[in-house]
Amino acid sequence: MKFSEITQENIVEAIKAYLKGDRTYASKYAIWWKGKLVSPSGVISKHYELIGKPIDRNSFDTSEAQKVLLNLGFPIVDTSVQDSFFSKKELNSFEVLVKNKYYDKNSPVDKNIGEFISKVIWEKTKIWREKLLELDWFKDNNRYSWQIQSKSEKGNIYRDYTWFKVFPNNNIKKLIFFTLGVGGDGNLYYKIDIKRNDDFFKQNNRIREFDSLMNSMIEEDTKYAVIKKEDIEHENWSTLIRKTDAYFTDKLTITDQISSHFWPERRLMRLVWNDKNWKFPISRYWNKNWQGRTDKAHHEQYGFGSEEWLFNNRYLIEGTQYGYVRGIDTMPETSYFIDELYLYSLHPKTKQQFLIAKLFDVEIYREEEIIDELILSTFENNRDLMLDELKQVNADTKFLKTLELRPNMSFDLNRAIIYEEPILLNQDLLKIHRFIPNKIKDEIELAINEIETSFKKPKIKFESGNGTGSNSYSQSISGGKRNVNRTHADITNDLHEYLTNSKVYKKFEISTEKTRVGNNLVDCAAKSEDEYILFEVKTTNSVLTNIRQALGQIIEYALLDTSLNVNKLIIIGPAIPNERDLVYFQNLKEQLKLPLQYWSYSFEEKKMSNKFQKF
Repeated sequence: MKFSEITQENIVEAIKAYLKGDRTYASKYAIWWKGKLVSPSGVISKHYELIGKPIDRNSFDTSEAQKVLLNLGFPIVDTSVQDSFFSKKELNSFEVLVKNKYYDKNSPVDKNIGEFISKVIWEKTKIWREKLLELDWFKDNNRYSWQIQSKSEKGNIYRDYTWFKVFPNNNIKKLIFFTLGVGGDGNLYYKIDIKRNDDFFKQNNRIREFDSLMNSMIEEDTKYAVIKKEDIEHENWSTLIRKTDAYFTDKLTITDQISSHFWPERRLMRLVWNDKNWKFPISRYWNKNWQGRTDKAHHEQYGFGSEEWLFNNRYLIEGTQYGYVRGIDTMPETSYFIDELYLYSLHPKTKQQFLIAKLFDVEIYREEEIIDELILSTFENNRDLMLDELKQVNADTKFLKTLELRPNMSFDLNRAIIYEEPILLNQDLLKIHRFIPNKIKDEIELAINEIETSFKKPKIKFESGNGTGSNSYSQSISGGKRNVNRTHADITNDLHEYLTNSKVYKKFEISTEKTRVGNNLVDCAAKSEDEYILFEVKTTNSVLTNIRQALGQIIEYALLDTSLNVNKLIIIGPAIPNERDLVYFQNLKEQLKLPLQYWSYSFEEKKMSNKFQKF
């Protein structure tokens, strides 16, 4: 190869001499030296002039000169490219130069390489990012580094890529983003990426988890977009930005899914209390004089809350339930989706907090958003029914007549979990009982996660003692109405005393309204080593009704925890069985092959040992 005897030092001296001349001609392809453009052939000629061996400029091919210079560490650029766009020459220079790897701060050639990478390749990558920001993407910062700190004696290392992060305008997770930049091969890349050096991803194999998600969501040939340096001459800023914007926009759904997977939006919101399962409004105290007062809740001003119809099937359209939850209105403006929404309610008399339901993939609708006409017409067409239902509970109907009826959220009803029984929450969990979208974190997260675990893998949590009265409420639930009332409390209190003092149960620990199977509160449980007897109390004057209401619950408690060893299932009620009841009950036990008993309870009997009669 020609010029093989030339060294870096030779070229540095030739460039300095060349720049001192009166005429610094820069050809189409030029050496980039400290921001100045220098003719490659002019520098080669200058070198031979300096050593006293001048050569004819026409005696060598400029492309060969460029190759020699680039291999010596001198970047070659294309001066003909318009608008500061990328060129094949500079991308090729980047590929070659970063392979030198080590950077010597005392070397003028290495310092020039660093400046070239920073002021040309990184700067143009930044322009790329800035042009995307004009299309409503956003950035986190402007920091970038063209070198990597190294403890090696050889010095720091050239970073073999450039990159900037770009975020969607509703993205609040700074650990997942889009990246764009120049790769070590000189090609342009843009893709979805994560902050792989963050502690979150470095733990629990989450990087592998992310890569696995990407493999399942994106076709192999579309995991990233690439524009090869050989094709860059067919591109300009307009085409590059259009392609990048289209790719990022197309992948927004995937970034949302990945964000939801790693950082699900979990919220806890309050519903107005309703003992008709949030299907119809209920009677409640309200005061017309309170209307317009900001210190009074909507249901206190008008006698109803908009959540009253949340689970009403009238508003179920093709499997999606549409409704209104007050807390949704105060979600951040950038929020359009909640992965997990937990709903709780505050009992109006006891002020106890009960978890009601868990909704998945809740979509949020804002006032300015266009909603399908079928959905709006469904609400409007049912206005008269809603007004009639408000009349029946003596609520204010005038206000509803003025409202534009539209939902602010929707969810898949088939995936929703509406708890069999409202789950009592710790009274210290929520200090403020406003209709706000509480983030599930800290103490709330611990409590919710415990409930989740109990729901998914129900286990008995036995606690001896008598808790009658601490769970008092009345709530309609699936499978019947649970009334924790005075009658029920009288029976459970007497049952606890009876079992505690009974010789038959002297080896048993007794738990009354303190033991749960999963999240379900058991009326009474007796435990001896690993053996249990479960009791369910009903208060009607019909044996068959008591059995009907109790049977589903007591079987559920016995079978939810598959490890539970149940010796007996006992239903208790104030009614005494007649012959028909006994025949039915015997047939029931034989057919179901369950260890069932029925105990009748007497209110009149004064002697505790005689209050319960066994059948």
